[in-house]
Amino acid sequence: MMNRLIACGLLVLLFGCQDDDLDSINVSDDPSITSLNGTWKVIAYEDLEQGKLITKTEENSWGMDVIVTFDDTTDPPNVSGRNTTNSIGGTFECTGQRLIQTSNIFSTYVGQPKWADKFGEVISKSELQFTINSSQLKLSNTTEQLNVVLEKE
Repeated sequence: MMNRLIACGLLVLLFGCQDDDLDSINVSDDPSITSLNGTWKVIAYEDLEQGKLITKTEENSWGMDVIVTFDDTTDPPNVSGRNTTNSIGGTFECTGQRLIQTSNIFSTYVGQPKWADKFGEVISKSELQFTINSSQLKLSNTTEQLNVVLEKE
């Protein structure tokens, strides 16, 4: 009986908070990359306030992705894409070293999963810090204490 209790206790410790505790995704910054240009897919959210890493599940994404394209060759630079079940778009500008400010962000929020809602929370707030390398991008919304980690498509 005691062995079963110990085994159950160990299982709870090992698996009980597997995706709950924030284990920040380290995106190493490559200073030679000066543009966000490209198509990116959301792979995780870091909820700093709750101390949680949120990864994609069937329940929170309904099996769909958030995929966005940043294009600074247009005037003004734009962001566009698919927020699971809805389109998303708007403009952005570089406002400082590794800072962008979004504006005119539009998307409908009809019939979309939490995975899409989280992206809207990050991108719709004006100033975002970013870290980028050839395969990953992290956008940090310090006001909302919410980060989104994307990988290059």
